Amino acid sequence: MERHLVTVGDRQVHYARAGRGRPVVLLHASPGTWRPLRALAEELARRFAVYALDTPGHGGSDPLPVAEPAMADYADALDETLAALGLDRVHLYGTHTGAKIALTLAVTRPDRVASLVLDGLGVSTPEERADQLANYLPPVVPRGDGTHLVAAWHQVRNMFLFWPWYDERAGARLPGTVPPPQHLHDVTAGLLDAGDAYPLAYRAAFTCDPVPLLGRLAVPSLVLAASDDPLHAHLDRIPEPAARIRIEGRVAGDGSPRALAARVCAHAAEHPDGVTDAPAPPPVHVAGALTRRYVPTRLGQVLVRWTGPEGTGRPLVVLPPAPASGRAAEEVLRQVKGVTGGRLRPAFAVDLPGTGDSDLRADPDTHLGVDLADVAGAVEDVLDALGPDSADLYGTGAGGTIAAAVAARDRARAHALALAAPYAGGTPGDRLAARTPSLAPDDHGTHLLRAWHLLRDGALRAGGRERFPDPVLLHDRVLDIVRAWPTYGAAFRAAVLGAATPRTESPHTPVVVVDPIWDPFASGAEAAPPSPYGDGRGGVLRMLEALDEVRT
Repeated sequence: MERHLVTVGDRQVHYARAGRGRPVVLLHASPGTWRPLRALAEELARRFAVYALDTPGHGGSDPLPVAEPAMADYADALDETLAALGLDRVHLYGTHTGAKIALTLAVTRPDRVASLVLDGLGVSTPEERADQLANYLPPVVPRGDGTHLVAAWHQVRNMFLFWPWYDERAGARLPGTVPPPQHLHDVTAGLLDAGDAYPLAYRAAFTCDPVPLLGRLAVPSLVLAASDDPLHAHLDRIPEPAARIRIEGRVAGDGSPRALAARVCAHAAEHPDGVTDAPAPPPVHVAGALTRRYVPTRLGQVLVRWTGPEGTGRPLVVLPPAPASGRAAEEVLRQVKGVTGGRLRPAFAVDLPGTGDSDLRADPDTHLGVDLADVAGAVEDVLDALGPDSADLYGTGAGGTIAAAVAARDRARAHALALAAPYAGGTPGDRLAARTPSLAPDDHGTHLLRAWHLLRDGALRAGGRERFPDPVLLHDRVLDIVRAWPTYGAAFRAAVLGAATPRTESPHTPVVVVDPIWDPFASGAEAAPPSPYGDGRGGVLRMLEALDEVRT
């Protein structure tokens, strides 16, 4: 599936898209993102153009500008998103929280929805709602030992064992089995990444009574739930439905993506009126202070963050210290935007292939099959898409080594290199393997602790006795690597194994020494070579001045 972002006012909405034809829009459960719906989306994409959206505040979608959004706010946001995507009328599927968002939209904007499938519609009593609001939503508070990650894993795992998840009595035991670790990982990573935002959609769902909405519903609708879904029993709480609403249970084993897709397809086929083929994805427009877009490269889609007006001035392109994502460079982007004023210098931060939210198409049996030249080539593809004839490349750690490699491949493209502690090579293979261990999800979430202590130990080595790593910052960096667990180490390994000193590899590209971005993987990096243009002091303002002083 291809990933995209669409600008809706000052915020952005992330979605995955596959297939062609008439549009089917999928809304996920809380907590989480579109990822648990991937298999259903791929089945539906055989016949439809499928859009799997991240709920505002989850995954790659910005939160709503409302302190305590209600379900009507989420439905209005969905309406605005469909308009931004050019989708006048759609088939709509929602599960759990997504079901209530879908139902609310279908009631308030029936012209938008040709057919509706509600999978797992919660119909709680007032007492159940009060209990859920009091106990269902513990905050995510990063701890120095990383145990908050395992607590989140336990919370998600219990959602498939007990209803509600915090009631571990025998009478609350669910009949189903625990999903595979990959599914648990996707849901847990979505909860952790949403952080303070994850309770918001839940609260809106818990406080939304769907029964009055069902009484007003004019859209042909199918309401269903699998027998092992904790909300299956809630089907019996729905009053006698109107003829336009059909209620169906699903027996155990009938919840496969293929079986569910067949029901969604059949329901949509019965109600095709007014639904036309989906248009091409719209271009991404500037949104707020920081805009994101996906760029296709030879190694897959790469996420790019940017500030400033595109196409004006010589851009600063930041390659973060892999395996960190471009999120690690957001403060640099903000400072560039703040100090340049009317000079109109855009700044971009790139999630290197396989890191953060960027893809990596490669052979996993050959250490992911990429070397320094492959990664540098993908960065060139990004620069081609962004369009500058010349750019300043800012890299730190592994990102510095990759920036130097890009400059060596096309010296006309790199006006100057801004480097901090690039890798010089020479790291033994066994030590490199220890630095990038497998983070494959396991049944009990211990892979999250492995990720935490991998970065925490690296931060302790890099910071010495004086600097204890901030748990909040560590939490963000850990999420960077666990989101991309199959590929997170590929760019780092490519940089270290292919490293050469920037002066040797790119003697004609001027080098400005700059402040590094904090890097728990800094062990093995070296000081950037001396430069007449900068000594690493003075922060972003001095760096930009030095880059402007460079003569090529």
